Amino acid sequence: MVAAQAALVLVCLLAHVFYGEAISFSVLVGAGIGAMGVGYAAWRVFWRPTERALSGTSELATLYRAEVGKLAIIGGLCAVVFLLTDAPMASGLVIGLLLSMVVSSLSAILGKTPLALITE
Repeated sequence: MVAAQAALVLVCLLAHVFYGEAISFSVLVGAGIGAMGVGYAAWRVFWRPTERALSGTSELATLYRAEVGKLAIIGGLCAVVFLLTDAPMASGLVIGLLLSMVVSSLSAILGKTPLALITE
């Protein structure tokens, strides 16, 4: 999932370098913001100390914390972009964010990960 986000940001960077329009910079920034949010959520969900066994309730709480944190990061970084840049193109920013969400969803759907063996 994170590799797909990095590839998206790289493609947007190359498009900005070779295309050079203001909207391509906004798409790059939007994709970068989305990648940071998705990266945080992936870290929050998949990083685990190996010693602890978690219940279903704590797993669900971890998923909620990851999603709320992702949304807070995306919202905060979008606000910073609009405050610090002179003329961000909102349409490009939204396109970049949507591309980031589509890439993360598709990589989760198409990713092949073996199911963990549950031993009791």
